[in-house]
This record gives sequence, structure tokens and C-alpha cells, in this order.
Amino acid sequence: MKGYHYLNMTYIFYFSIPTSALSDVTIKSPLGTSVIFSEKINGANYYFDAWRALSFNGNGYVIDLGIKDRYFTEDGSTKVSPSGRYLILNSISGGYISDEGEEKEYVDKAHCSIVDMKNGCYVSDWEGDACGYDWKKNEDVLENSQGTDTFDFKSLRPTIKNVKDNLASLNKLTVKRYLRCDAPDNDNINTYQELVRKNKESKSIVNEYILNYVRGIKSEKKISKKSYLFLSPDDNSKTSAYLVTGDKVKVIQTSKDNNWINIGYINSKGVPLVAWIMADSLEK
Repeated sequence: MKGYHYLNMTYIFYFSIPTSALSDVTIKSPLGTSVIFSEKINGANYYFDAWRALSFNGNGYVIDLGIKDRYFTEDGSTKVSPSGRYLILNSISGGYISDEGEEKEYVDKAHCSIVDMKNGCYVSDWEGDACGYDWKKNEDVLENSQGTDTFDFKSLRPTIKNVKDNLASLNKLTVKRYLRCDAPDNDNINTYQELVRKNKESKSIVNEYILNYVRGIKSEKKISKKSYLFLSPDDNSKTSAYLVTGDKVKVIQTSKDNNWINIGYINSKGVPLVAWIMADSLEK
């Protein structure tokens, strides 16, 4: 499928806005959340169903889903996916094409996005032929009008591991987006711990999510002896930090060779830590 691309994350801005300002067109999901189009736009170069502002309302918070240099189009006819999990958003960017410095004509470009109605995550963003796709009957699948082709929008969901080399440069707003789109789990928890070490600006935000993740792990064991912490399951990543006999840890996962244990630990101040220890450091 040609014409799709990832959403430039610097285009998205999240902040709380007064609920009294939310009005106009509201699209609800059976999940109990909604997306709200507001600030109707009229005038030259705008579609008749143009909206300047877009927000996600649910889970006790409101998120601004605005995208820089775009406005949204919606007449109230858009439907969520068959399960209620996803919503297609249509937006427009435009500008004048100039010829040797002179304004020539105004040109629009259509964009399509998918928002996860569970958490307000922008799962994907693209332009081109796939903007004409719609939901397949009884499935959260996008297909063309002939039913001969599908578009795998879920594969475009942002993941924190894809930006591992740029963790220090992520701003808070971008980090929040990753936390919504790619919540901490066994596969990415070590990357989020690395983000805490490298990105001081977002440390407190990420630690809240890590804390909830560690608290949710049921498997708990005690440290059997003084055990140094490692950044990864190898001898070359040893740190100066360590746990002592009797410390309680949550067991996240075991390395493929069974020589290392990925653990979560919460200290007396309620600060979480994720690291690796040698497998013989735990009580049997």
C-alpha cells in the first residue's frame, strides 16, 4: 500500500481543557469514551464540515488531539469500528503553491488517522489511497469499497522500542503519547527503565506507569544474598546498585538461558526499579 507514513510525533500536543468548552459533534464509543469536534470553521479554503479543535474524553481525563497545521472534517456520520475500539479521523492540510515567489493556487491534502478509543492513542496516520477505506463488516479491519484489499493500520502503532536510540531527546508530551500507545509490559519494560535513566524531564511520569506495572505483577520472591543489579542479562552491564538478603522483588521474566531474572523492585519511598539479577540470587 503506497502513500502512508508515520505521524510526526512533534505535531501532537496534549493538555487539559475545560469540559465546558467541549461541544458540537461528539462521537461516542461503547467503551465509555468519546471524541469531540469543536470550534467550527467557516470561510474560503475550508470544507463545510471543518473543525479546528479535537479532543478525546475518557478515563478521567481530556486530551487535545489537535495536529499542527491541520483542521478536521466531520459531519457526525463517522462511526467507530465494529468493536468500538477504533475511530477513523479525517483531517486537511493546505497551502498555496507558489511559482517563482508568486502565490499561484491553494491546494488541499487529505490525511487519515486512527485513534484508539480505549486511551486516545493515535495508532496511525497516513495519506493517499487508503483514505478511502472503511470498516469491514463485523471486524476492526479497514478495506477498500470493493473488498479486495485491506490496510494494516495496527502495524503502525508507535512503540517505545523503536526510538530506543533517541530516548534522551523525547519531550514530556511525546513520552505521554508512547505511554498511552505502548503501555509498559514484559516486552518494553526495560526500555522504559532506560528512559527513566536517560530522560530526567520525563522521569516522574514514566515512574508512575512503571510503579503500576510492577505492583500488578503477582509473582514475588525474596533475595537470598547480596545481589548486584544489571542493566541487561549479561556480565558487562553490572551497576553499583544492589539488593540485600530479604528484599522482596517481583519476577518479570527469565532470560532464554535461564541464568538471569528480570525483576521489579519498589523501595521504601515508593520508587520503582526494573533491572536484571543473576538467577541464583533468589530464594528457591
